[in-house]
Amino acid sequence: MHSAYSFLDGASQPQELATRAAELGYGALALTDHDGVYGSLEFAHACKALGLRAITGAEVTLAGGSHITLLCENRHGYANLCRILTDAHAGTRPPERVREPLGPATTIDFVAEHSAGLVCLSGCARHGLAVVDPAGAGRLARAFRGSFYIELQRPYARGDVQRNARLSALAETLGVPLVATGDVHAHDRRRTRLQDALVAIGCRTSLEGSERQRRGNHEAVLL
Repeated sequence: MHSAYSFLDGASQPQELATRAAELGYGALALTDHDGVYGSLEFAHACKALGLRAITGAEVTLAGGSHITLLCENRHGYANLCRILTDAHAGTRPPERVREPLGPATTIDFVAEHSAGLVCLSGCARHGLAVVDPAGAGRLARAFRGSFYIELQRPYARGDVQRNARLSALAETLGVPLVATGDVHAHDRRRTRLQDALVAIGCRTSLEGSERQRRGNHEAVLL
């Protein structure tokens, strides 16, 4: 899930996500905000109070713009996730672009070197590494031996069936398991209109102008 700590993308607070998950009968929940663990402590406290297992993680941007999802198995994994996120943010403010920082990004090689204690998912339907760079997904599958999963999502957008068929074939070729994920950006459908507006603001355009970037069919919620 992405929370409001994924600025101008997630539309729900960690407490709201945890509460809704408990209502739906979830036993565990992973918060994977963009390139950071900003809301993880707040999320962990909210889940503990509700009897949920909180999983710490992040959606990490790689060089070239593709994404992977990293989940912590233990303290060593959390330390490695922090190293990966530090590397991703290290080059965002070069002297010549102090007023216009670059987006965070790390490399496949750096992630592979810090794979211990982490589970790696191949990324979302839009920008996932397995979708954008299957060869790169293969490199990480070897680095995360036994802890790499090809991620399948069904946002009910054009090309869903064909994309998932390609990803399933890739998983078979790599000899890795599949996992279905929700790419949650809001705790309830009532909050999805706000999520649309936040994306439009982030794109500096109107709702109509940001149609391709928005999740306009409102499927990216806890279900």
